[in-house]
Amino acid sequence: MAIILLFFTCPELVAQSKPVKTAQKVNDQVKKVKEDADEMTRQAGEIGENVKAIQSNIKTVVSIFEPILRFRLKKNTQDLVQVSPDNNNSETSTRTEEAAVNDINIVNYDTGVTQSDINNGTLLVAESPSYNTDGSANLGSQNNDKFGCYLDMVKGQVMDDIDAAGNSKSIDIIFTATGAFNEQVPMYAFLTPAYVKNDRFAYNFFKGTKYKDQNIPPASWDDVNESEVAMTALTPAQFDKIQNNNQLTAVVKQIKGFGQKVESRTKLDGKVIAVKTEMGNRTAFGLICITNHYGTTGSNGYLKIRIKVTGFDSNGDGMPDAQFYNNY
Repeated sequence: MAIILLFFTCPELVAQSKPVKTAQKVNDQVKKVKEDADEMTRQAGEIGENVKAIQSNIKTVVSIFEPILRFRLKKNTQDLVQVSPDNNNSETSTRTEEAAVNDINIVNYDTGVTQSDINNGTLLVAESPSYNTDGSANLGSQNNDKFGCYLDMVKGQVMDDIDAAGNSKSIDIIFTATGAFNEQVPMYAFLTPAYVKNDRFAYNFFKGTKYKDQNIPPASWDDVNESEVAMTALTPAQFDKIQNNNQLTAVVKQIKGFGQKVESRTKLDGKVIAVKTEMGNRTAFGLICITNHYGTTGSNGYLKIRIKVTGFDSNGDGMPDAQFYNNY
């Protein structure tokens, strides 16, 4: 006997199932779109963080700034005009002979001297006798007749009493040499401007051929920097290795004993001094490498120095921008 199964479909149930399936499909699609959107957002966030990390890294490896190279030396970009002995133009001959005495009239200069220029033997011209074409400066003691004893670290500028009178706020350090504490053993010192102005006994460091009493120039300055100075254990070779802000900052942070002055009873050849200035309108971290110490406490005493300071990068290319320092 055959069994016949009959299935009956209810029209109402069929009508209800179609919208349910359609709604489920739509929900699945919406969920998929949302998941894709979330994934894109996550990836975009990661990319953004990576970009920020790269930008931050660029800022941390900004090169240090060597102000003597950038501000105190110029490249000679044009040879002196040569005049043939047969040249009958007396006017040109006279002009060239005069220029040979003072070649600034016919020599063009360019800024932006680098260590590579020095290494490659590029013809350089120093701004004044206070600077040397090997990238160093001559910092005199307070008694020196030729070189000033005041130093603007940021611009690599050596100043004498006249220069300092109108720029006292930009002076970071003062170098002195005196026999006032012991005539047989000279006292060499790096002093901060605030110390020299405010300490009643600071004038003793100035005693010598030029100054014999308390009437020293810094005592009359209206504005002075509250900089700090410290002797380091760095060698000139280690000084040379410091090429970016990370290295300079790490070195400065490790140095102990920052204060208002550094004193030495021995000559300073090969020493490296750290200087930092942290004020509202002036922040400077730097190192002074003393390559040579000439003379003692007389009018011929001076230091041959090189300077490295914090590099400030305004356009994000990792290289210090000189225009920033010009307005500092």
